[in-house]
Amino acid sequence: MTIIGYIFLDVNRDDLISLEQQRHAIEKYAHELNLTCAEILVEQKYSPVVPLIERNEGSQMVENMGLGDIIIVMHARWVLGNPKASLSLLKILKEKQISLYCVDLAGNISMPTQRKLVSSKGISTMVTKLCEALSYGESSKHGAAIRATKARLKKEGKYAGGPVPYGWQVGENGKLQQEPNQQSFISEMVRLKNDRWSYRDISIKMEEEHGLKLSHEGIRRILLKNSQSV
Repeated sequence: MTIIGYIFLDVNRDDLISLEQQRHAIEKYAHELNLTCAEILVEQKYSPVVPLIERNEGSQMVENMGLGDIIIVMHARWVLGNPKASLSLLKILKEKQISLYCVDLAGNISMPTQRKLVSSKGISTMVTKLCEALSYGESSKHGAAIRATKARLKKEGKYAGGPVPYGWQVGENGKLQQEPNQQSFISEMVRLKNDRWSYRDISIKMEEEHGLKLSHEGIRRILLKNSQSV
């Protein structure tokens, strides 16, 4: 069993606690667990939002550790990063059966613990569920922001993203405006369809006379959208 103390020095200095303070907290907590750190790693080139497995010391630490090994860190926020990265990290640690002890949470957040010979989920399940909830909230918030932006653009008559319909183009004001050449092709397609031409025959004629390569299904969709916009 390998026990590693992980010290994180925030490169932005926004959440900086000295190396000695962290070392003392980690060694004291390890002593309370009747453990001794074989090594203390110091990470000091990253922001806490960078996932642990994308940091130099953090990635090597997780890669080289395995069954029954232990990581001790002073604050959970320094290794969990964001909700999605947290869930990914916890999954990796659980699969490799690596325990991650966070001093500020006073427990193992990646693996169940043994208490008086009875298996207990401890706080690991609670932390995972919390990360899942935060991840869901983050995704929902992002989705709501996108929907609100699209609704606002639609209300203002502006292009809200996605494929630009055939016969239209995005103007400098951000609004859709007719594209003259394509509109003339649409007018011809409408005339041919009113003359009872099939979509396939219209497709052939448009390619032969105008070099316009559109499938019969493409012609059908263009005419359908044109009829809906009229």
